[in-house]
Parts: sequence; structure tokens; C-alpha cells
Amino acid sequence: SCQYNQDIVVKCFDPYTLKSPIPIRLVDGSNSAEGRVEVNVKGEWGTISYFSWDIRDASVVCRMLGYQFAIRAGMASYLGFGYDSRPMWFGYLNCLGSERSIADCSIYTPSLYTQYYYHSHYYDAGVVCYTETIKARLIGGSQPNEGRVELYYNNAWGSVCSNSWDIREANVICKMLGYSFAKRAWGAGQFGEGSGTTSGYLPECSGTESSITECSHSGWGTSCSSSRYQDLGAECTNQSTSVRLVTADGASSNEGRLEVYYNNTWGTMCERRWDI
Repeated sequence: SCQYNQDIVVKCFDPYTLKSPIPIRLVDGSNSAEGRVEVNVKGEWGTISYFSWDIRDASVVCRMLGYQFAIRAGMASYLGFGYDSRPMWFGYLNCLGSERSIADCSIYTPSLYTQYYYHSHYYDAGVVCYTETIKARLIGGSQPNEGRVELYYNNAWGSVCSNSWDIREANVICKMLGYSFAKRAWGAGQFGEGSGTTSGYLPECSGTESSITECSHSGWGTSCSSSRYQDLGAECTNQSTSVRLVTADGASSNEGRLEVYYNNTWGTMCERRWDI
């Protein structure tokens, strides 16, 4: 037989019936860039559970409010933003961190589990958003379009590190600087060592983002663990490219070996990190 705490609870809710854009606000912070996260569902404000809440979810909330990303994500009570007595609308979010709105994330309403363990408003989600603008520059190259990547963060320029640095992250850096894309992503130390502060680990990008702040990250300003991943470089270009599929005789035109026209010649691409 079942115990009383094993009774089944059903609550029907469709997050896709939410109005777009979803009304969202930060309350009880010391300024407009921090506070307890609240969303408006059907005319009533409510909170989001801290269950599964992380810097990626928080960055999407900050982006909805006009900021670039989040620098802290945690329990609102722990961050000093107090408690609330309003409904807890969302049990938890599951965001990649690059979305424009939480409507693009997986949204779960409070289940029996989250109601039992996390429904207390002690577990409301809180966030601190970054209010400045992240800038990029290339230093130490023989030409303006190449050099060591440095970011302006926390009022100082610093080199960056990444254990996933490749042409995709370099593409985003180059677009931030007004170029079309990256010609090459250089490894550590190609353009010398940076002096002063280190901006920390770069986010992981798909390459389509217009700014590094749109990429998925686990927290800005994280210290670099090894010089092997530090002082990364990029070479940018505005040269146009073309692509084609090379097929065998009689094969379909919608399949084949991918070739790119670059530097006045056709060539193939490496399959590293190649996916759908």
C-alpha cells in the first residue's frame, strides 16, 4: 500500500502559452542589475526555483533585461535578496546560456519532488548581471588583423585561456572586431605572453554568435589552470569564401565532399568537431 507522501500530484501547465516576450524582473537587489528573479504568468508575478539554477540560466535572464551576461547565480536568500511569498512558477530551467529568452529553454513547473524539497522560497533563484561592455582586441601581431586575444573585463584588459579554443571561438572574436570571420585560431604563446591580469576562460561558441557574451559559459573570470591554454591568438579576415559539394559522376547534387574556396584555391575541410 502507498504512504501519504507517495500520493501522485498532477498540475497541468504549458510554458509555451506564455506571452512572448515573457515579463521578467529582478527584485530586492541593491540596484537594477541584481535581485531575486521573478516572471509574470497570466498577470501574476512569481519566482523560479534554485533547483538546477546555474550561470547559464542566469545569463539568459540578464540578456532579457538588456545586460550581456551574469556573473553570479545562486539562491536569492544566500545572495542577500530575501524571500518571497508569491507562487513558484518554474521548478527549474535548462538553458544552454546562448538563448535570447527563457522561452527558448526547457521549462519545468514545480513537480512533486521540487515542491517537497525546493518549494520553500528559501530556494528562490537570484542573479547578479554584468553591467559593463565586454570589448576585444588583438595584441602583438605584425598586422592589425592578428595577435593575442585580450578582453576588457572588470575595468582591465587581460589575455584569455580556453581548453576548447578553435576556429569557432576565433570567429566570434573576429566578428566583435568588425571582420567577417577568422582565418586561423592560434595556440598558446604564438603572439607572446600577456602582462597584467587574465580575463579567464573563454566560453564555448558555435561560431555564429556576434559576441563572446552570447556563447555558453560556466562563469566569467575563472582563473586559468594551465599556461598551456593561455595567451591564445587569432588571425581575422574579410576575404569572402565559397563552398561546393564535389560528387562522383552520376551522384546526386545534394551530397558530396565539402570544399571551400579560400586564398584563390579550392580545398577540403578537416572533420574535427564536424557535426550536423
